[in-house]
Amino acid sequence: MSVLIQMRALYNELRPVQKIIADHFLGAEFESVGASIEDVAKKTKTSVASVSRFCKKLGFESFQQFKITLSRDLKYEPDTVLPIFTMDDDPVLSIRKVFSEALTNLQATERVVNFDMITTTSEKIRRTKKVYFFGIGGSGKVGALGGLWFAHIGYTARSVSDPYEMIITAGHADESYNIVALSHSGSTRPVLQAAEIARAKGAFLIGITNYGKSPLASLADITLLTACPEHSVHFAQSNSMVAQSTILRALYILVTSQSRGIEERVNEIERDVNDNLRRS
Repeated sequence: MSVLIQMRALYNELRPVQKIIADHFLGAEFESVGASIEDVAKKTKTSVASVSRFCKKLGFESFQQFKITLSRDLKYEPDTVLPIFTMDDDPVLSIRKVFSEALTNLQATERVVNFDMITTTSEKIRRTKKVYFFGIGGSGKVGALGGLWFAHIGYTARSVSDPYEMIITAGHADESYNIVALSHSGSTRPVLQAAEIARAKGAFLIGITNYGKSPLASLADITLLTACPEHSVHFAQSNSMVAQSTILRALYILVTSQSRGIEERVNEIERDVNDNLRRS
């Protein structure tokens, strides 16, 4: 997992001195990573021992190991880990691993994602009642869910996964548009291109990505982080889809709960669904 994500995930558990050190590194630029442990202690007005304990708190054996990992993060080089699944697993073990990994990633995402930013985003969407979801592949499928949820409460909501259609949609954007751009890596070119166009037109851009130093995070007005590691065999897609959809679900619930008259309308739609699509 990204060391930046680790710091954010553990931030509330840190001691006051450790939070000062974390704040220093969370605001660091790549060029400053070469500083010695003595320099860091001096800049943070702490001590070498405190910096060393901070690194161990994050699971690093040494300050040097911590710096190497941090430098990869700041250059935006996502960590790649081995998959937890093997061909020798029996079916029951495979199923347990699926649930375990999903729970672990959701718990990590809960610690990392900024609840205040989710609230701010929900208020922005509620004011204009217009939201578009950009994403391809697995992220596009999550966007389709988001489009369905928000359309259900009467919002102008649409999911766009075709690159050409994304650019067309972005070209029509204005200040009333809320664009949710979904990309696990934060570097999906078609999504970034469309997001740049929409933002230039005045749209409010919400990025949902796994990496706080990714191009998407740098471009977005608000970034909502997931915490799912990339695997050398690409199981990450399904992991990020669960985390992304949970964030969208939280947005949907907040918007719905804060909108007057929505409950009665949704209940009426549900009655229509039962009458027309479900067997009695």
